[in-house]
Amino acid sequence: MTDTLPLPAPFNPDLTLCGGQAFRWTKDPAGPACQPAYQGVVGDMVVRLTRMDSGTGSGTDPGNAASGHWRIQLLNHPLTPTRQRQLRAYFDLDRDYTTAHRAVMTRLAALQRHGQRPEPPFQADDPAHDPKRFPAAGFPAADGLTPARPDLAGLRLLRQPWFEVMVSFVISSNNHLPRIRQIINVISRTFGQPITPTDYAFPTPEALAAASPTTLRHTCRVGYRDHALHQLATQIAHNLTFWETAATCPTPELRRHLLTLPGIGPKVAECILLFGFHRWEAFPIDVWVRRSLLACLGRPTAPPRPTARWPPSPPARSAPSPASPSSTSLNSPGSTSPAAPNPTPHRMRGSPPSSNRV
Repeated sequence: MTDTLPLPAPFNPDLTLCGGQAFRWTKDPAGPACQPAYQGVVGDMVVRLTRMDSGTGSGTDPGNAASGHWRIQLLNHPLTPTRQRQLRAYFDLDRDYTTAHRAVMTRLAALQRHGQRPEPPFQADDPAHDPKRFPAAGFPAADGLTPARPDLAGLRLLRQPWFEVMVSFVISSNNHLPRIRQIINVISRTFGQPITPTDYAFPTPEALAAASPTTLRHTCRVGYRDHALHQLATQIAHNLTFWETAATCPTPELRRHLLTLPGIGPKVAECILLFGFHRWEAFPIDVWVRRSLLACLGRPTAPPRPTARWPPSPPARSAPSPASPSSTSLNSPGSTSPAAPNPTPHRMRGSPPSSNRV
């Protein structure tokens, strides 16, 4: 039985662990031998990643997280064969990412050359379908899309516990990475089981369902998401048998089930499919991904501003007619009817925003 498990090169811990797909990892910039180290919680395991070399040998760059070779250490359990299998599954070590990355970039380059539009991953009558998910009608030539993307070298998709991913991405809406990590850590410390004096496992659906929305809001600081999280955990706890076997469902069916849960919309559902159930056909698109895609494809990253005024100006008011006896009698003698205030035009749902908004 070995004490460490090596990670295949290239592996980039910054992109993989701190890039926004997982929230239980922290980076220690001054680890052993002044090399960065990464520590996180995977299930009931406290895991630490360190570089196998000193960073001064051939082929390594101390400033590049993807250079050199990395190893996995367990801090609270022996690295038994069972634990090794769990870690291999979590880091998806049995997949050839070099070949997968090359195949994806080759397909995108082919679409780019032929000006074809990729097929939608689900049907138009699917409730998750939104035409805004496919912003470009075609793929014009763009220099930014090439088969070689060294800045993405070493990125891997983690196989995380699905309930932890559900809660994490419900919290992620209108939030930022440091605060999401803080909330997840507080939730784990408040409702999870201790696995070391300072580390806690993520709570089970039953444990989180027992928490009141008031506790979630004020103790865990989840804000307006308190009722959605409580209802989400309650529904999962009441249907735990189904969700524990949901990994066997076809992706369209699983997507439909996710969209029935509180706090989960189309984008969060895609994140859960990709990061919680490891469905590579899922593709979350938010405003940042949309901008990156448009820039990469040579399209403008922001819609053009309308030249005409929006909303349209209200029709011109006609000249007031002479006051009738019935109308003048409503006012005191010698007074005139007060002028009606000019109503502010209401911006219709879905209309372009005003010029002072991004």
